[in-house]
Amino acid sequence: MQLSPETLRLLGAMALRTRRASFGIRQGSHRSQRRGHGVEFAEYRNYEAGDNPRYIDWNLFARSDKLLVKRYLEEENVALHIVIDGSRSLTHPALRQKWELATYIAAFTSYIALANQDPVTISVLGGAHSPRYWGAKAFYPLSSFLTKSGESIISSDPRTLNLPEEARKAAARVSFPGICLFISDFLYPLEQVALLLASFRARNMELHAVQVLHASDLNPAPESAGISVTDSETGEQLGVMLDSEARNHYQHLITQHNRRIREHCLSNQMQFVSTVASSDPHHGATDTITRMGLFI
Repeated sequence: MQLSPETLRLLGAMALRTRRASFGIRQGSHRSQRRGHGVEFAEYRNYEAGDNPRYIDWNLFARSDKLLVKRYLEEENVALHIVIDGSRSLTHPALRQKWELATYIAAFTSYIALANQDPVTISVLGGAHSPRYWGAKAFYPLSSFLTKSGESIISSDPRTLNLPEEARKAAARVSFPGICLFISDFLYPLEQVALLLASFRARNMELHAVQVLHASDLNPAPESAGISVTDSETGEQLGVMLDSEARNHYQHLITQHNRRIREHCLSNQMQFVSTVASSDPHHGATDTITRMGLFI
């Protein structure tokens, strides 16, 4: 995946925003829960034998005759774990725009994280799991992983996935609490969506959900009455009559479903954004990441 100079400038000016302090594993740019000798003052504590005298507040000692040591907030990295729904409704060849947009969003987000020394791992539910990537130079092997994962899963035979189990396996790979970006069309019953996301909430992760839809998900066969539809998960075909009344009813149901997904995410302190795929995934990803509330 090649990024234009304009895109590199846009992404290079951004960084992950985390709503809470984190426990990282390397020095980075995010506020840590640990206290140490960083830049931003956190608190005082009593001097103990062996403490470095340079951290004693001598001005305070002169006023109070108390030996107190300054403690500071350390800056560390925050782990980013990206989860992409690999089920057929997102990877069916006829809906390829959805998968392309999902991978562009994942790639753009990864680039921002890697450029700021935040580690990135990617899990494709029903597909492969990446190693942990570090540093800006890791973007190209990460991009290659996304491309190969897409080629593999799109060309595979349709199969029904146990998505909650796939999500549980992906969550089990999380070593450090951090940020989870979950990319899916979320075209499942609300109860199943809640199970998918709960696996990562249980790992104490800050969750951001991105819903990627196709125009046909919102307005199927707008000019047709009698059509043949194919279950993207099982390959089963079914003939249906889709007159204006049935179409209006479908659009009401999909709107209601998406509203319930959004409300579930927001009520559980998860960010949610919905986007519709087009023939230009580059533009779609750029627009989506600016609305995600994940970056500064």
